This record gives sequence, structure tokens and C-alpha cells, in this order.
Amino acid sequence: MPVDITMCPGGDCPRRQGCYRHRAVAEGRQDWFGAPPFDRATGACDQFWDLARLQPTEDDVRTRAYHRWLAAGRPDGDPDVHWHAARAELEAAAAARVV
Repeated sequence: MPVDITMCPGGDCPRRQGCYRHRAVAEGRQDWFGAPPFDRATGACDQFWDLARLQPTEDDVRTRAYHRWLAAGRPDGDPDVHWHAARAELEAAAAARVV
């Protein structure tokens, strides 16, 4: 996600807990919507950023696990150790970006 974002106050929006614009930790310049952009008539929000997009993909985990394996000296043995550590590391980084 970009550092400069417009944050959402959430209000009574039913989607706010799953929205990055509402739950993100401000890291850079930010602005705020004057009112939540959720449209009750349509049940949609054209500014919704799904928090699920922050979760690491299989490719992200594979790449991180490979780099962890290289950094460990390319040891023989259980590849799941690097895989699980990579997934945990990437999930923790994603969780640190939201409140």
C-alpha cells in the first residue's frame, strides 16, 4: 500500500474493520475524507481497500523462504522451517501496518 493515503473516519460504515483506509497506521503524509465514502443506498464503497490484500501470497512466502534458506547457508533438511518462518515474518509485517 502507498505511504500517502487518504484515511477514512469509518463512522457507521459496516465495512470499516476490514478496510485499510480506516485501520492503517499512518506512516507518512495523510489526509482524511470529510465523511465516510460508504454509500448505504448501494451498499458499496468506492474507496474500500481490503485488508485481506495485505496478507502474503504464496509467491511472497516462497521468495522470502528462499532468501532465508540462502542466508542460512543453504542447509539440507526440513524446508518447512524456512517456509513457516517466512510466512510468520510476512504476516507480522502486515499486522504491524494496521491498528
